[in-house]
Amino acid sequence: MNVRTIKKCKIQTEEDFPEVKCKIIKAAQELFVKKGYHNTSIPEIVRKAGISTGSIYHYFSSKEALAKEIHDHSVRLLALNFQENILIYPTAQEQVLAFIKLMFEWVENDPILVEYLLFSRPQDIFDERTTICSKEGLSLVMGIIEFGQLTQEIKEGNGYAFYAVLSGTTSRYIQLYLENKLEPSLIHFINIANEIIWNAIKR
Repeated sequence: MNVRTIKKCKIQTEEDFPEVKCKIIKAAQELFVKKGYHNTSIPEIVRKAGISTGSIYHYFSSKEALAKEIHDHSVRLLALNFQENILIYPTAQEQVLAFIKLMFEWVENDPILVEYLLFSRPQDIFDERTTICSKEGLSLVMGIIEFGQLTQEIKEGNGYAFYAVLSGTTSRYIQLYLENKLEPSLIHFINIANEIIWNAIKR
């Protein structure tokens, strides 16, 4: 499965994400992860990106606007990957496996972005505490659970309980990988994670 990443900023067109804007986004992501959003200043982002202060304000009115742009772009990317790599499968069991593969491959392709989305987003800006990106991400993952309950592949009951198993377990694997506790590659744990998750939620 080919996972599209934000790495080259070519999700729509080159004009939508010019090189300077791409540099700003990548620099901000890395600093937000390493230092935290509130401990990162605009001058630090400017230095990290190797651009002028005027350039950053040409694209973003504030640090908050920059954080929201990173978030919104990443949510669009997640939705696109769901359409192309997960919803193409006719069963919930296949969709669960495809979701785990998507997230594990994504974190290996762009660990800074995924760590930002899962663990470093400033919650006071987005006013949300859900993982796998956002409330939009919650809706996408819940779609798998609801589909599985409809097809009687997933247990009856409160879908959020099964969402917690799928989303929470996947996020925990990613966190352990980012902490260098799962080696050498997260890809090696796809089938293990899938077996654990599916056995917990299957009907």
